[in-house]
Amino acid sequence: MDPIIIAPGFNGPRLSGNGGYVSGVLAERYTKVFGGDGTVEITLRAPIPLARELQVVREGEALLLRDGETLICEARAGSVAHLEPPPAPADWNDVMRRGEEGGSPPDTDFHWCIVCGRGRAVGDGLRVLGTAGPQPGTSLSCYVPHPNHADAEGRIRPEFVWGTLDCPGAFAAQDPDDMRPALTGRMTAKVIEPPKVGERCAVVGWRIGAEGRKLYSGTALYTDSGRLCALGTCTWIVLKS
Repeated sequence: MDPIIIAPGFNGPRLSGNGGYVSGVLAERYTKVFGGDGTVEITLRAPIPLARELQVVREGEALLLRDGETLICEARAGSVAHLEPPPAPADWNDVMRRGEEGGSPPDTDFHWCIVCGRGRAVGDGLRVLGTAGPQPGTSLSCYVPHPNHADAEGRIRPEFVWGTLDCPGAFAAQDPDDMRPALTGRMTAKVIEPPKVGERCAVVGWRIGAEGRKLYSGTALYTDSGRLCALGTCTWIVLKS
């Protein structure tokens, strides 16, 4: 199969690929090979190298992404049928305010993250900017789709939709008193109907649970008309101090 190259700029931490975006890239490849309803589970095994040819290997019912002998991540059929997302936000002034105030600030390694980095310019990063709240164990983020991330019909490409579902899950799942960096360990998502360029969107995140350094979250992407565009769940690995 053709290799996958994650170009510089599609990063989460400064020197490795963003888990949500890369999961979306591999999920698209998986769906082309195996079919299904587009719900794919991606398990990330190692940091994702940038600007390198990564091999795509079919192994039974899985699709593997490898860097030589190193397994980077694997894709399998998944399900989000068990998720019960909160409703779309009713207060869009609050959504837009979080877009002005939220995201990863300069004193973190994620300031340049393609999804939540405040350092990324409009049209470069996705600028899914939000914060924890309004209730404990939830998050709310603002997202305005940009033409640079769209297909010829003006809909946001699936790999970027996967990206929008990533970081807001960490905002919801992390303990406000323990903000050690958390990396995507596993992500399962389904793109239902991608948003169009310019549609005002919100990502709602909610905490599902925790087990040691593993945190579990759900995320849902809505337009301001209340349309559910995508739904996902993540396992986060909190880094040791």
